Amino acid sequence: MYFRNYYGLYILLLLSGNIGRGVIHLNYFVLQVEQPILVYHDEEYKSKSWRFPSYNFSMSVIWSPFLVEAAIFEDINGVSSSEVELHLDKLDSKWTDQYLDFDYIIISTGKWFLKSAIYYENDTILGCHSCPKRNLSELGFNFAYRKALKFVMNFIVSSNHRGLIFFRTFTPDHFENGEWFSGGTCNRTAPIKEGEMEMKTLNKMLRDIELEEFGKAASEASRNGVNFKLVDFASLSQLRPDGHPGPYRQFHPFAKDKNAKVQNDCLHWCLPGPIDSWNDIIMEMVVNG
Repeated sequence: MYFRNYYGLYILLLLSGNIGRGVIHLNYFVLQVEQPILVYHDEEYKSKSWRFPSYNFSMSVIWSPFLVEAAIFEDINGVSSSEVELHLDKLDSKWTDQYLDFDYIIISTGKWFLKSAIYYENDTILGCHSCPKRNLSELGFNFAYRKALKFVMNFIVSSNHRGLIFFRTFTPDHFENGEWFSGGTCNRTAPIKEGEMEMKTLNKMLRDIELEEFGKAASEASRNGVNFKLVDFASLSQLRPDGHPGPYRQFHPFAKDKNAKVQNDCLHWCLPGPIDSWNDIIMEMVVNG
């Protein structure tokens, strides 16, 4: 098995909201080798660490949706009671404190930057995104996303990390006839052909920023001997509107009423599904460079 080639291997996944099922899948892949021991979890079970003793292999998931320091005010269903308070000049210590401990790192973020937020630098408010009730300058999510990614990638490329670091681009949602909060659904049952469904404008903006900032960081990483690679699944995932849980966001949503109106999940991914391909691609990049 692949993991036997790496003694004392540590993998870190830094995650935002739309990849959680992928963590479960990667863990399942390793489960075929050995039953893991859960050695850490935070209060909400968003950050976890597993240990595979006979392989001297560890895997950790760190929940850091913005990668920079953030105060988030929302319930388990994603309903916010106030704007996110985002410090664009402070990296989230949940991941930076452990960064050098891991041999392989996968970083992703993206969609959380679309949320209403107030932006800070030097503990001073710069402006906001989508805060009409506040007397603040509207800077837009793209301002914050570019600034945060630049800060994160500068940290990575100037680090002494000598493992392999992946930046995974965001993956698109497939809500149709509305969004998650307005009755949007994803009822397709088969992959689509290229060009059959256009990527949403906001998704294009996120991806363009990611590709631009990675391009700038990659050359600096190369000069500094940092092994920093891009995994861009956006176009591949765009072809899989059939790969989401849809109405099955909750367990047996129609058990009591087959005609019940339920919130659809067209952002996260089912297993098995598109994530199988993601894992294959990442494994190929790890094994064969």
